[in-house]
Amino acid sequence: MKWQVSWNKKRYDYKRLIRDYLEGGHTGFVTNSKGMAKMVVLPQIGDEVFVSCDKKKILKCRVASEFVVHEHGAHDEYSIGAPGTRPHTHNDTFLMLQIVEVYENPEKMNGFQRTWVRLE
Repeated sequence: MKWQVSWNKKRYDYKRLIRDYLEGGHTGFVTNSKGMAKMVVLPQIGDEVFVSCDKKKILKCRVASEFVVHEHGAHDEYSIGAPGTRPHTHNDTFLMLQIVEVYENPEKMNGFQRTWVRLE
C-alpha cells in the first residue's frame, strides 16, 4: 500500500534531517506520529510512504515498524519547539520510517490536514 505523510515546515527541520542523512550523520530511521485522526486501515511494515513538506514531495520511505505507544513520546532532534507543543503527538503513538530516497528536485505535492493519507 502507498501512503502520504505531511510534515509541517514550522514544526520540523526537514532540511537539516535531509542534510544530515545525505552526509552520513543520520541513520535514515525517522519516527512519525499516528496523529489524532481515527485510522480504519493502518500502515503495514514494508508499505511505501511519500513524505511531503512545504508542498513538496521530499522523501520516499518504507514503514519499518508497527505503531507503538511510547509512554513519554518519541524524542526527535529535528522537531521544532518545546516538547509537548505538538498536539497531534499527544497520543504518544509512533512508528518508524526508513528513508529510501531523497528527492533532490522535489516535485509539487500538496499536504493534507491529516498526518496519514492512504494513496491507494
